[in-house]
Amino acid sequence: MSNMARKMARRFSIPVTKVAIPVIIPVIPVVITLTLLLSGCTTSSVNVVKLSPPDMLEQIKLGKIDAFVAWEPFPSKAVKEGSRIFMKSSDIWPNHPCCVVAYRSGQLNDDVLEALVWAHVKATRFINDAKNKEKIVDYASDFTGLDRETVEIALQNIKYVEYPDEKEFRHYYEFLKESGILKKSVTDIGYGSEDDFFNDFLRKDIYSKVIRKLEENPDYVPEKVGSIRLGFITADLHHLALYVAIKEGYLNKVFEKVETKQFPNGVAIMEAFRLGELDAAYLGGAPATLKRINDDIEIRIVSGVNNEGSAIVVRGDINSPKDLAGKTVAIPGFGTVQDFLMRKVLSEGGLKEK
Repeated sequence: MSNMARKMARRFSIPVTKVAIPVIIPVIPVVITLTLLLSGCTTSSVNVVKLSPPDMLEQIKLGKIDAFVAWEPFPSKAVKEGSRIFMKSSDIWPNHPCCVVAYRSGQLNDDVLEALVWAHVKATRFINDAKNKEKIVDYASDFTGLDRETVEIALQNIKYVEYPDEKEFRHYYEFLKESGILKKSVTDIGYGSEDDFFNDFLRKDIYSKVIRKLEENPDYVPEKVGSIRLGFITADLHHLALYVAIKEGYLNKVFEKVETKQFPNGVAIMEAFRLGELDAAYLGGAPATLKRINDDIEIRIVSGVNNEGSAIVVRGDINSPKDLAGKTVAIPGFGTVQDFLMRKVLSEGGLKEK
């Protein structure tokens, strides 16, 4: 039996309910941690387990966990299977940033980045164009392997964007810093200040150039460049723009060769960046920021991918944050956007970590 299995067995042998959290990824999930103190009540422990979203679906059906927080389409799939959404991430932190497009510093020149950003922008605008709705639902179903009904619901919870909101991105960075999840400071990795770091980390000049050219000429297409190796997270609906860019031919218009690689989560993508196995990738802003600072993996962000798009899913009679006391909750990992969202819910509900 694995260590995780032993821990879960010990936890499940005591009379408490459970909540789940998806394994760390792209921006994109969140959980209750350790022990919670219910305001005005006795101290109640909350079991926290880290699970992949597919495992969350299975565990909540089996009654092994009472709640989980994950990115779409997993919350919508859980609802179809009998659970319900307790809170959407848009209710907790409106317009919060999630996934981004990042590249390995020094690996791509500006012509390649311009081609990549152009393809992403074109795909994002295709998704957001109402006249393409039916085709987008088909693409989302193909990309995730889920039925049209489920992905159509899930799509309503995601905002597809072209560039992240820097103010909200920095808000999340402050959470990482204050919670102690960041083990290094930006000065430790060579920056004079946080402003210097963000001016370098969030590279907006390529995006601004592409937008300006599209405004001047809607038919603008960058010159075709060589090859690119692109990473993304398997069946993550947040990354639909990549699939659209492939299916609508945007990437083929600007690249001689496109090689895509699937990964289970954003941490795995960051490791592939470290090993030089990827040129660029769609991933969560959380692992991108954490690994950039803690492990000094030199990536930069050139586009946003989505805002919002996660949810807390529950079973049983959980109707308020206080009802989470004594339950088991699953999250994708500590330091994720989802972790941040859950902590906000607990704080607003008068719950505290022991």
